[in-house]
Amino acid sequence: MLEELQLENIDIEKTSAVKIRRLLFTGAKNFRDLGGYQTADGHTIRWNLLFRSDTLHKLTKTDLKQLSALGLDRIIDFRATHEVEQEPDRLPINSVTRAVAIPILDSSTKIFHDSRDEFVKNWRSIDPVSYMLQTNVELAARFAPEFKLFLNEVLASNGRPILFHCAAGKDRTGFAAAILLRILGVPQSVAMEDYLLTNQYFARGFKWNLMLAQLMKGKKFAEVLQGFIEARTEYLSAAFETLEREHGSFENYIHDGLGLAQNDLKHLKTLYVE
Repeated sequence: MLEELQLENIDIEKTSAVKIRRLLFTGAKNFRDLGGYQTADGHTIRWNLLFRSDTLHKLTKTDLKQLSALGLDRIIDFRATHEVEQEPDRLPINSVTRAVAIPILDSSTKIFHDSRDEFVKNWRSIDPVSYMLQTNVELAARFAPEFKLFLNEVLASNGRPILFHCAAGKDRTGFAAAILLRILGVPQSVAMEDYLLTNQYFARGFKWNLMLAQLMKGKKFAEVLQGFIEARTEYLSAAFETLEREHGSFENYIHDGLGLAQNDLKHLKTLYVE
């Protein structure tokens, strides 16, 4: 008998304004608004300004109309060059939205590109948790320049709506969303809730794929795939533990790693917090 694989989720009913947080696109499953989250000092992130998503290459004509209606100033794409070449974003024709590429090739992305055949052949020896932990360590330690560019783009948008995304909208996008929420004053626990919503919207969509994989190649194979697909608390925690270990604190990471001055932080809060 097939066993249904469990995903780590938050209490969906307790997440602030979760029923309107996800935007319903046919071709994007993990498209969300970061508005509505409460800051530690009692303020709220503004709605309709900060969006995060998975890849946009499957957007339908109706999706494109909905995307246009958001009035995006820029779309930031964290995917590596080969990902963009294989599945370019589908964007509205004559859009004034600026497309910004900030490519990040982390360990978990690299294994499926450079070693796809090896992965299929040697999946029994692959530990997805190790790859995902390493990816999140890299996001904090290796790719600080890329996330500095990301935050510069957020500042440059000057309060106009922006969207940032990767392939699944999980790791690269998840870390970017988490550090942005933290910078805006949202507690770490709430940033983690936002991260885990990927399981509700994206990973759950692979439920039947995982069950088919389990049927065809066994439970172990399905668990390996699941380890790459889902968001887990330990993954994002590894990123924050790394930046705190290397910089001493999140505040030091903001200033030393990301190069943000106090005026930048105040300006971001002015733009995105009410």
